[in-house]
Amino acid sequence: MHLTKTSITLPDDLLQEAKALSNNVSSLIADALREYLHQRKVQKAMESFGSWKGRDGDSIDTVNSLRQEGERDYAGRPH
Repeated sequence: MHLTKTSITLPDDLLQEAKALSNNVSSLIADALREYLHQRKVQKAMESFGSWKGRDGDSIDTVNSLRQEGERDYAGRPH
């Protein structure tokens, strides 16, 4: 895994609490960010459920129709 050094600004109390929990604050922040991003992806997926509801035709017809708009080529996949 490639690591990149960065600078962030944290409130003093938050940094002190993080240091009290771990002697590796960078790792703690990386873990917290991974968990946050995972939760956001799950939330986005949950919000998309039912988004096809009420559309005419089945989902395959809708996707194929969208792929044909503007004669776009989707990595050589047949439309």
